[in-house]
Amino acid sequence: MSDSARNARLQADLEALESLKRDSSIFDFEASGHPPDRYTLIFRGKSIKRDPGVGIEVEYLELHRCDLRLPYSYPDRPPDVRWITSIFHPNISFSGFINLRDVGLPWQSSITLDEVCERLWDATRLEYIDMDRAVNYTARNWYKDQKSVELPTDERALRDRVRAVNPNVIRYERRGAQRAIRPVVIDQGEILYIGDETATSNAVREDSSDGGEDILYIE
Repeated sequence: MSDSARNARLQADLEALESLKRDSSIFDFEASGHPPDRYTLIFRGKSIKRDPGVGIEVEYLELHRCDLRLPYSYPDRPPDVRWITSIFHPNISFSGFINLRDVGLPWQSSITLDEVCERLWDATRLEYIDMDRAVNYTARNWYKDQKSVELPTDERALRDRVRAVNPNVIRYERRGAQRAIRPVVIDQGEILYIGDETATSNAVREDSSDGGEDILYIE
């Protein structure tokens, strides 16, 4: 892949992560490089950790950080991912390294970083466990035997923010005796210009009681 094509891919991945961040109360990130080729991924939600040397006791952790680096041959090669914070998961090594194939994401160059983050969150909250591809055998044996921990530890999907705007409700302004025609952006970037002539048999216009803004419902 040429440098220009790689840079375009890196820029697209950055934009995908920025979009994911807007759609999530769980996810955040820090980026390095121009365009970025290294990220610290941050997840806020409930998971399990176990520190070496403390027997079989486990604890819950609410803040998780991963180091993600994109090799020069990316996207032909997958990202290198390592947990910075402690996590107790059969498919994540004691040192924090993870092979994406071990969490059900065999690499293809078409996979984007926001998709990687969604799978990492599923691993973080223990929604995804593959006992047959375990690299942490202590964790595998513990999860096989334990009966007291309810999984997943966090029920939320990574994109947990619901859009507040109903795309079927369109507002327009009244100015004096004339209704002003105003461009209104609705779902997925579509623009609709509305005035008195807009309403049809499939639309209901509800007049405002204060003479200000009216609402048009389109069925």
